Amino acid sequence: MKRITILLLVLLSVKVNAQTDCNCQKNFDEIYQKVRDNYSAYSLKVNATTKPAFDALSKKVKEKSAGVTDPKECYTILKEWTEFFKDGHLFINTQTPFVVEEPKEVIAKRAAAIPTQKFISEQTFQAHLTTNLAKLSFVEGIWESDDKVYRIGILKDAVNANKFYGFLLNKRDNLWVIGKTKFVLEQLSEFKFKTTYYYADFTPEITITNVVKNLLVMENIYKFNKLSPIPKEFASQDDLIHRIPDYRIEKLDSNNTLLKLPPFTMANVELYVSEMVKQNDALLRSSKNLIIDLRNNPGGDESVFDAIFPYIANGPIVRRGSKIRASMENQILLNHELKAIQDYPQYAKVLDPKLRDIIRKMQMNPGAIITASDRTFNFPTSVANPKKVVILVDKNTASSAESLSLEARQSSKTIIMGTNSKGAFDYTEVRDWGLPCYAWRLALPLGYSYRLPLTPLEGIGIKPDVRIPDSEADWIGFAVKYLNTLK
Repeated sequence: MKRITILLLVLLSVKVNAQTDCNCQKNFDEIYQKVRDNYSAYSLKVNATTKPAFDALSKKVKEKSAGVTDPKECYTILKEWTEFFKDGHLFINTQTPFVVEEPKEVIAKRAAAIPTQKFISEQTFQAHLTTNLAKLSFVEGIWESDDKVYRIGILKDAVNANKFYGFLLNKRDNLWVIGKTKFVLEQLSEFKFKTTYYYADFTPEITITNVVKNLLVMENIYKFNKLSPIPKEFASQDDLIHRIPDYRIEKLDSNNTLLKLPPFTMANVELYVSEMVKQNDALLRSSKNLIIDLRNNPGGDESVFDAIFPYIANGPIVRRGSKIRASMENQILLNHELKAIQDYPQYAKVLDPKLRDIIRKMQMNPGAIITASDRTFNFPTSVANPKKVVILVDKNTASSAESLSLEARQSSKTIIMGTNSKGAFDYTEVRDWGLPCYAWRLALPLGYSYRLPLTPLEGIGIKPDVRIPDSEADWIGFAVKYLNTLK
């Protein structure tokens, strides 16, 4: 989510109470007041048309919450009220999520549909490998996950020479038994596989797996190390830096380089990305094209892209200021934040002037909607590499990862590719407030985008310039092929 700072919000909260006489209605009353008095988009959401339904819902929820002390029941009641606003940044943080568990028979039915291989122990599979050593594909063998949780056998399909089954060699429970298929590999090229991976509840995810010598790298899921047969070649130091990590800069071919970014919520993410880019400047500048992977990125610290803009920009890039509600409580909150960041020089350098500007405008315009100042990143028009920049987005690209993609689109170099993003960046500058009961917190946007109310994108997302078909598993490969067709 787009925020002024990524400091621990618990330091900035106005109110946290631990009470033994908690009930749900106390939390509702607090949430209602905080939203009514401080939520940036309150007047947009509660207007002449919607107010009757809102008032009726508020009355209903207040009555239902009276006397309720069970946290799970309370959360269900209050969630109905917060969902009225249709804002992914307005929510109750319960610290530990309430999970609705599926019936065991539903999970068992999914499990039954996934094949089990014939080997009943690691020893029997090892015997098979030894007997058939001369005929084995390089991917067949015994592999161990990097966290040592899984020992996996990989076996070629009896009919399809390009299909392989990864199955358990250690029992996990009564459904995940030895021989149960954990993933299926379908070979796309010499060292690349389309992968169907099955999670603990047997739900599948489609991803790409690359084999890098003795390592099997399953994007965003797992890495496995080959144990048997003993690999002929092992990953080099360069592989361990540029091809193996989840977050990396990797030269894909003579024209194309990949920048795989971490989630912007990661601690010290701005410094991490800045150092990664600095260390690979020569590689980035020597590449004709740059592919920036923002898939599954939930957003967070908006300053992450500052270090990347020099490779994207083809002229100035403007970061538009949000429209922020100048309530008394919001002003107090930001004053607390301004004091807190002084102990963090790496944040204060950029955030101090921004916060002072917003606080000053709030003081001058109490009760109004004020506009935070724009920030302009000045870059010259350039023909230097990279010539083209692809930004990969999907349905899980959210919040500041979306808004930063739009900022990058101000450059004529940029192509947004993939599917529509999540659509969770209309409401900005998220802070949280402590609630009276259960140690819950209310996340609340202080601002909203300059695009509102004319062009809302909540729940719609960014439409890509180039859509990647649903049938395509290898998005990076798709981007490379597309870029290599451009003159």
